[in-house]
Amino acid sequence: MIKRSRLLNAPPKTLEEIYFTEIRPQLYENHAHHHQYGVRKGTTLAEHLDSACQFILTVSRIAEVPEDKRPLLLAATAVHDLNKLDTQGRNVKTLARNQEFLREQLEKACVLSFVISQDDLELVRKLIERHSGHNVSDGARFLPEDPNIERWAAMLTAADLFDLGIPDAQRFRKLEKELTVAFGRSCNLFRISISEDKGYITALLLGACEEVLQKYGLNPLAIFPDGELFEGEALANVYFTKEIAAVWQSKIDQVFGNNIERLVRATKDGIKVTHQAIQQNIEEVLVNVEALLERKKAGYKSEKIAKDVTKWGEAAGADALIKAAELQLLPVSNAEEFAISEGLKAAYLSYREAGLSPKEVWDKIAHHTGISELQRTAIEAFNGQYGRPLFAAKAAVKGIEGIKEALKESFQLRKESTQISEETEVSEEMIAAVSRMVNLPFAIRLNGVDDLNAYVEANPRQRCSLGSTSTDIDELISDNMPPGTKVQAFSNRLPGGISAEPKRQADSIAALAYQLMAVGANFPAVKKQDPLYLHLTLPKGSAPELLRIWRGLLKQLAATNAEGGTVTIDELKLYRDNQIEFKANKVVGLALPKRPDFVHTSAIIPLLWGDVNNSLALLKSLRLALEISLSLDIGFPFTLSSNLEVELSNDAYGRIEGIPSALQTLLGNGQYQQRQDAEKILERLRCIGKLATSVASIQKADDCLYDLARACVRPIELYYVLLRWTLREQDEPNLSVIWSRICEPLNTLLESFMPDENLLLTKYLREAAQVAAEGKIWGSSFKRTAQAEPFTAFIAAIRSQKPYLGLDVIFAALVQQYHTRLDRIREHGVGATKYEQVKRYYELLRKLYEEVYSARPEKFLSDQKTLEAAYLFFLEEARKQFKSQSEDDSVETTTTV
Repeated sequence: MIKRSRLLNAPPKTLEEIYFTEIRPQLYENHAHHHQYGVRKGTTLAEHLDSACQFILTVSRIAEVPEDKRPLLLAATAVHDLNKLDTQGRNVKTLARNQEFLREQLEKACVLSFVISQDDLELVRKLIERHSGHNVSDGARFLPEDPNIERWAAMLTAADLFDLGIPDAQRFRKLEKELTVAFGRSCNLFRISISEDKGYITALLLGACEEVLQKYGLNPLAIFPDGELFEGEALANVYFTKEIAAVWQSKIDQVFGNNIERLVRATKDGIKVTHQAIQQNIEEVLVNVEALLERKKAGYKSEKIAKDVTKWGEAAGADALIKAAELQLLPVSNAEEFAISEGLKAAYLSYREAGLSPKEVWDKIAHHTGISELQRTAIEAFNGQYGRPLFAAKAAVKGIEGIKEALKESFQLRKESTQISEETEVSEEMIAAVSRMVNLPFAIRLNGVDDLNAYVEANPRQRCSLGSTSTDIDELISDNMPPGTKVQAFSNRLPGGISAEPKRQADSIAALAYQLMAVGANFPAVKKQDPLYLHLTLPKGSAPELLRIWRGLLKQLAATNAEGGTVTIDELKLYRDNQIEFKANKVVGLALPKRPDFVHTSAIIPLLWGDVNNSLALLKSLRLALEISLSLDIGFPFTLSSNLEVELSNDAYGRIEGIPSALQTLLGNGQYQQRQDAEKILERLRCIGKLATSVASIQKADDCLYDLARACVRPIELYYVLLRWTLREQDEPNLSVIWSRICEPLNTLLESFMPDENLLLTKYLREAAQVAAEGKIWGSSFKRTAQAEPFTAFIAAIRSQKPYLGLDVIFAALVQQYHTRLDRIREHGVGATKYEQVKRYYELLRKLYEEVYSARPEKFLSDQKTLEAAYLFFLEEARKQFKSQSEDDSVETTTTV
């Protein structure tokens, strides 16, 4: 099993923190490869013990078990399956009464420190023995006993049943029976599940569900990738959907309330204010608009404005210009007037969003800004959005204050048009979204037929680029949509249309989900890039306390960047030492969530890697995803995708969407059903990372990493890539030193692939290298060309092969020529023994040529660089083995003497 890192480094304070930091990693160290059978088939003993321990921590807190007893319940749960921990096949009752064995198992599980006295050990023994359903069978049944033991034993029994592989309805009945005893009251289980995960907006929705259900007496019991399990005496007769929608809306409003500056934007068409901004704080919106107007004033360029004045003046006509000039409707001529014209344009855009016609808009603007009736009539000939503001700025005698009054009125009109009345408290759209996205524990009338009809009957121009086709479709520009969202309607490219960018159609909730991500993640302050999204999901049946710890960890990691941007990792330490060390970065890394409530059943982390190709971004993202997911104290299933929304899954441990064909040999099919499958991929990526940093500088390690990853399609190509990068970084490299660095990760990587088609090839190459090492068959120096000399002579002979010469003649000539060469360069010459070694050397290369390449020169020569590189590394390996063997023989001879 590969060595896995840890992320929780803070000293634990609570019992839950002690469990997740110290005990849980030990359970996986001890039992991660102990597979179970029967109704628990498909899970390991470590997963079962972990599930039971998390369950007991939650239930004991709900039941208000005394704090001095909770650690004992946890200790008993951590080793409750004593029969599975024993190699002799003894039963639980026998093992529980064997104090030596029980203490040994408690110590292995790191919980022996909780068992202080003999009474504590006896309590642990009783809980373990009784959890399996047996009656009290020792002498204690005739003595007074703490009545709480029965309740605590029921908790342990319920914890043992919690992950049973049977249908939920049957399993929940068993749990309710045990928990009724444990709590001393009626207990019913209620599960909510989500149909789709849209990121932060779904996390806020689940948070709203939890808040409302807790208000009515239900307690969170466990978290699943697709929802949450609650327990309580009964479900109140309340319209939960409406109340949840109201809380959900308030949570969304709070997010946007803190990000108004992101919702008030200066565009080439004017200052635009979104609906979300005006629903928060109108005064704050006005402050942001005024700040943007000041920036417009500071950026005033007379030449550019003069061109716009000419353009829109000519569009209105000479008569309109003359009439406007008579009424003092003169074009802007300074920065102050330009700011007022931009303010008029902002007011125009805002009024238009409220549904008013251009004439109605300018009537209201004229009223607020002091434009007279005659002037109002005169500017009618100019373009409403672009021309009129340029010519009406001088006439707006009330200036910025008048514009602010107009903006206030427009905001109020927009707010009223979408405002939730006091009677309904929340819009029908939000209620419908809750009904569609969440399966609450009571009957809901599904509108599947309506959704299908909306899709079938939708106007082609209103097909959704994002989300499902429904009646609530928004038309948005690309800044408000995820990168790469396809365009569905090109109406503005028709004859006579404006040259602005095409609009995207989006389901309103899907668009809102993206906007939440845009303002809620710590994206870098640079131009928007296409991120990959890492979806980390809490394992099935996780304790609510794990969610709190996970949120705290993400907050701590985000604080690494005090300026609120991305957090990256020290790549040198990651590639070379397999250590994760986070550090701040302004451009690339993880865009962690800004708020803890953006994380619930899953955490969605955008990953940005700057100007790199998609394959390299995928490799870097996957390495980081696996290091986090497989850390001993996290162990979260993951999905890596270019999409914000992915399919929910309770089965696969890991999933990658969109693997290029060049990386499929390295990464497999992208579906990792078990933790062991993901560990195998992580081991491969770790090996490639070590190889890259061994032959390339850290500045070029990513390029080398990419080349190595692509070479895995045919693993023997790895030798050529490594040699090429070594020569690129060093003119005369010491191959012996390089081999000592790369041999371990390279051999581990090759063993992971085990390609059958290369077995014979590497066999003959290795044997030839061993003969060369034993006979010192190489040139006159330790330079690369001299070391490869006998092999390159073989390549040259094949390249110059004549049709009329048979292989016998070619290889006989090779043997004679190279023997003569060695005789000339060796100080004392060579004899018959060396001739036989050279002959054996070329016999192996002939077998390689005939059996692997079918004596086809074109096929062989296409691989010549790869074969030469592999031969050089095999020669270094053979040399080390020969040297080590010689030293061992020398030591053995000396010892014998």
